[in-house]
Amino acid sequence: MIYKMKNVIQDYAWGSLTAIPELLGYTNDENKPQAEVWMGSHNRGVSKLVNNNGEIPLTSLISEDKNGVLSEEIASRFGDLPFLFKVLAAGSPLSIQVHPEKKQAEIGFARENEKSIPLDAYNRNYKDDNHKPEIICALTPFWAMRGFRKIDNIIEHFQNAELPSFKREIDKFSKMRNSDGLKIFFTNIMSLEGEAKQTFIEELVEVAKNRDSDIYDWVLRLNEKYPEDAAIAAPLYLNLLKLNPGEALFLSAGELHAYIDGMGLELMANSDNVLRGGLTPKYIDREELKSILNFSGGDPQILTAESFDGILAKYSTPSDEFELSRIELKKNGTFVISKENIVQILFVAQGTAQFTSEKGDILSADKGESVFVPFESGKWTISGNTILYRASMPGDR
Repeated sequence: MIYKMKNVIQDYAWGSLTAIPELLGYTNDENKPQAEVWMGSHNRGVSKLVNNNGEIPLTSLISEDKNGVLSEEIASRFGDLPFLFKVLAAGSPLSIQVHPEKKQAEIGFARENEKSIPLDAYNRNYKDDNHKPEIICALTPFWAMRGFRKIDNIIEHFQNAELPSFKREIDKFSKMRNSDGLKIFFTNIMSLEGEAKQTFIEELVEVAKNRDSDIYDWVLRLNEKYPEDAAIAAPLYLNLLKLNPGEALFLSAGELHAYIDGMGLELMANSDNVLRGGLTPKYIDREELKSILNFSGGDPQILTAESFDGILAKYSTPSDEFELSRIELKKNGTFVISKENIVQILFVAQGTAQFTSEKGDILSADKGESVFVPFESGKWTISGNTILYRASMPGDR
């Protein structure tokens, strides 16, 4: 048995008004931002599974038969679906943020529980005790900032900007070109307050108006949304990237990043732990953020899927909890899923996919729909002129 999914849509303020409704084929009559579609068992957005008998929460199916749904190995290792699959549609920039390592998450979650901070409290950093490595794959042209630039490159950008109010900090950084110097420099930007912050922003915006580059275009766009936030300088110290459809980025713990425009598929460990560093009205814990950040500058790697047979292509990451792959079928093409493929979620990005079981059962899924495949689902054949993205475990066929 496989199931069509009914997923939770998160209406965060940064979401697009049109991207997800157009993808899923519905009208956004309330004109609310539609930010993310959650496909999985996370307690903040549990998917429902649809069959002839109605709907059942994915968590209920898993609790009824963990070994049958997840496999005995995954059930014993993780106890739940180890990954969370999302459609993400950024109508405006997301916050600059970072995710913790597993041990950091466990300690932080326990600490905040001991302080009796409610899970939905404004000042809550840790929503669960898990880490959150993730991969983002562009469905449309997709802009992102990911990881600190090389240190020499950061210094060059700020020296060329010629910001009088921040010259002393830039000079100090130029004499301490290492991760400690970057940490001090970043802290100085984060700590700007009052008149000093306002002057820094005004000087940077004035420079941006007279420079022709993506970096300064984004400084101006960020300033339109967050005119009182010194983090509008982020394109000067973070790597600014534009992904083409099908290109992806992997983010491990400690990587400062922000998704700033476009729609993509995001696959991650089953967690919602986010520590923010700017471009947001939400809670910012500067000390906790700095304790997690990786202050090593470098060039990020843009990932493309490696094809195995002209149909299945995989994105290689070091994650133990998930693997993203793409299945591209032309007319008369087929792909077989069976018990060997482990538990998985399939998202239809283009066309219509038809799933046919050995018994002749048929399930059809259109663009924007997703299908949940339990471990003990039997053998199913996918056909159609379609492109699907698959969330599964590393090493699956």
